Amino acid sequence: MHLVAVVGPEPELEAVLRNHVDSKRRFHFHPVPPGPIKKILDSLPSLDFAGALVFDEAMQKGAFPHVSRSSLDAQEAEAVDTVTVTQGGLIGEYNHGRALSATLRQEGWDAREAKAVVVGSNPLARAVARDLSSIGVAQLTVLGENRPEAEAILGGLAASTITIARASNDPLGRAYLEQADLLVRVEPKFEIPDDVLGPHLTVVDLGPEAVSKLRGQALRLGSMTLNLRDIQGHHIALALKHILGGDITPGPFLEALHKI
Repeated sequence: MHLVAVVGPEPELEAVLRNHVDSKRRFHFHPVPPGPIKKILDSLPSLDFAGALVFDEAMQKGAFPHVSRSSLDAQEAEAVDTVTVTQGGLIGEYNHGRALSATLRQEGWDAREAKAVVVGSNPLARAVARDLSSIGVAQLTVLGENRPEAEAILGGLAASTITIARASNDPLGRAYLEQADLLVRVEPKFEIPDDVLGPHLTVVDLGPEAVSKLRGQALRLGSMTLNLRDIQGHHIALALKHILGGDITPGPFLEALHKI
């Protein structure tokens, strides 16, 4: 059985992972005590860990300089949420964007000809934008803290995706929200007008609340909605595939996380 370190989760998530029992006895989650991220990563090989899941955003950014190699997603985000221990050193991945698209696929959401709006301008917003472009959304709008930050997030995406960058308080942002098929709010500090919601819209809210005001209103209006726990379940499965290989399904993690 492989040991997988859990770094920086919030208490409820830590409890879920600590108590998780893999039916095939392939891995065991081991939450590690708080401490400097470099020290935690340096100790993984000597303590015979197969890898680590890093949940805290500051620690994800702190981990990036201390891996031997990193994926393109990790390099663009300058953050690492998954670490794999190999003989050649530590390999860093950033799986949050792919976790979102995996969640949408499971729910039957079709990216073809879709218009998506990402609200936020942090590394996760960049990863989400990159993955939505890669799965084929026709138009992608980022509403960020300001227009330059939004433009930075959209750099280097697939040429087939029409990209639009605006500040969140730009009056034109409302028009893009009204036209959207998918809304992903990455940072909960950004407010979304209730009257742009409706049954045509899929809403993903990555704030800490299970049912935020935005998600609650969207549910009342008939939208399909997803929250952070949905994405985390797929993120954990993707991370374990990188660390251990093989077929790791998100079902057990989603079931446990939705009980929180």
